[in-house]
Amino acid sequence: MNNFNPLIPHNTLQSLPPEVDFHDTDLLVLAMETIRSVSQLRTRLTLNKRSIANTLDLLSPLFVPEAVASSSIENIITTNDSVYIAKIKAERELTPAEKEALNYTEALMQGARIVNKKGFLATNDYIFLQEILEPKKKGLRNYTGTTLTNPHTKKVYYTPPTGKALIRDMLSNYEKYYNDKAPIEEIYARMAILHYQFEAIHPFGDGNGRTGRILMPLYLTLQGELPVPVLFISQYILEHRDEYYKKLREVTEKGAWKNWILFIMSATKEQAEYTCKILEQIQKNISTVKQLLKDNFKNMYSSELVDFLFSMAYFTEKQFMEELKISRATAHKYLILLTEKKIIEKKKQSGRNRYLYVNPKYINILLGV
Repeated sequence: MNNFNPLIPHNTLQSLPPEVDFHDTDLLVLAMETIRSVSQLRTRLTLNKRSIANTLDLLSPLFVPEAVASSSIENIITTNDSVYIAKIKAERELTPAEKEALNYTEALMQGARIVNKKGFLATNDYIFLQEILEPKKKGLRNYTGTTLTNPHTKKVYYTPPTGKALIRDMLSNYEKYYNDKAPIEEIYARMAILHYQFEAIHPFGDGNGRTGRILMPLYLTLQGELPVPVLFISQYILEHRDEYYKKLREVTEKGAWKNWILFIMSATKEQAEYTCKILEQIQKNISTVKQLLKDNFKNMYSSELVDFLFSMAYFTEKQFMEELKISRATAHKYLILLTEKKIIEKKKQSGRNRYLYVNPKYINILLGV
């Protein structure tokens, strides 16, 4: 570590696992606290069979805040509300930032499906996720000259490894450690280690940070800590961005693993607790809407209707009709009744002669994430 030179490609990046004392008292204490917090989130996510967290489709609105925060870390700026509306726009109408955020939600969704189907993530899966994020800059780096610089001073602070074969070898080592079944007390420390390693390998021409952040909640899903990758860790990183990059660099320059691991574990613990509160609010809202529907519209009520209202932050009459497989006349009638009872609201889409519908209490919870 003492011989590290930021101007020279870091081809001597240490293979995993590094020399880390997982039984260090500070690491163990915080690991136990993090385990408890994530366990509470896991319970919230698997509360009952019709919970919002039992299907990826129902969870898709919850991926948007993570996508927006992760993109913001890379100075790709948009808002949660803008991305929710972007989901029902034509592609030609999207801004570049909206496209980036939607690609992120799609990559996270696809990653979760791969983990659920295969039970592991391979190097080609990491490449697949990056290709979703960066369809115009996809694939492993196969050129020299990539450097990471301070955006203000333009000073180079890191030069990642070069050579496609070497990057492949490093990712193979990463893949093995990623898919290794970890002891419960090591999972969160290992997640921090894996995140550092992926950023240090920096395998792609673009999208490394976002791919690396997607791989964290997927790792927790792979290890059985979460049934689905719902953990808004990017928001914490965004709020502590300077500290995040400082501690990341200190691992490279000084081998300061402990402080880095403590930072990522603290982020995980805090965001697990925060996500729990968000899910509690959403589940209360679902219960309220279910009861309103049962009390007022017994013939209209169905679990499919409730699922739809909590899987689309904004939607059109056409989407409502097609998803519920009902006629246009029936869809129109249902939407009028739901609007009258203030379960949903009808809003004119800005700049277009089209109306949108929204579950106002639900969207207020989501926009507060």
